[in-house]
Amino acid sequence: MNSHDLAVLVPWLISHGYLIFLVAATIEGPITTIAAGVVTALGFFNLYIIIALAILADIGGDLIYYFIGYSSHNLIRSKFFRFFGLTDERIKKTQEILKTKTFHAVLIAKMSPLTGPIGSVAIGAFRPQFKKFFWPAFGISIVKSTFFIFVGYYSSQAYVELNKIIAKSEYTISLVLGGLVLVYLLYLLITKKILKRF
Repeated sequence: MNSHDLAVLVPWLISHGYLIFLVAATIEGPITTIAAGVVTALGFFNLYIIIALAILADIGGDLIYYFIGYSSHNLIRSKFFRFFGLTDERIKKTQEILKTKTFHAVLIAKMSPLTGPIGSVAIGAFRPQFKKFFWPAFGISIVKSTFFIFVGYYSSQAYVELNKIIAKSEYTISLVLGGLVLVYLLYLLITKKILKRF
C-alpha cells in the first residue's frame, strides 16, 4: 500500500457510496477499509454502517474462498497447490491438524496479507465443520475490520487538526498518508511475527 492508493480510493469511495465499498472491500479489504475510515471521518459515511459493511465484506470474502475450496475438494491436489509444496504427505498432516487446530489455520489464513485467499480455499478443500471455520473467521473479521476503519478515521481527524495548524500546507496530506502507510507496514510486521509462532 502507498499514499497514492489512498489518494485515489478516498474520492472514489465518496463518489460511489456504500455498495461499491462493500464490493471493493470484499476483493481488497485493508486498504479499502482504511480509505472508508477516512471518508467516514470526513462526514460522507455513517461510522456504524461502514463498520458493519467492512465486517460483512471481510467475512463474505472468506466464505466465498472457503466454498470454492469446499466445492472443489480435489483442488488441493492440483498443480497450483503442488507448486506451493502441498504433497500427499503434507495433505494428510494438514487434515489431521485441521481436525484439532482449525482456529490456528483460520488465524494464519486471515492474518496473512498475500496468502489469505489461498489459505481459505485450502481450508475449505479440507472440509472442516463449517462452524469451526465460520466463528473464528467472523471474530477475527470484527477485530480486523474495526481496527482498519479506526486507523483511517483517526488519521483523517489528525489531518483536519494538522490542517488547522499548518494552514493548507501541501505537506499535511503527505504526512497523514505516510502515517497510514507506516501503520499498515507495522501491521504486516506484527502479523509476520505472530504467524511465526504458529
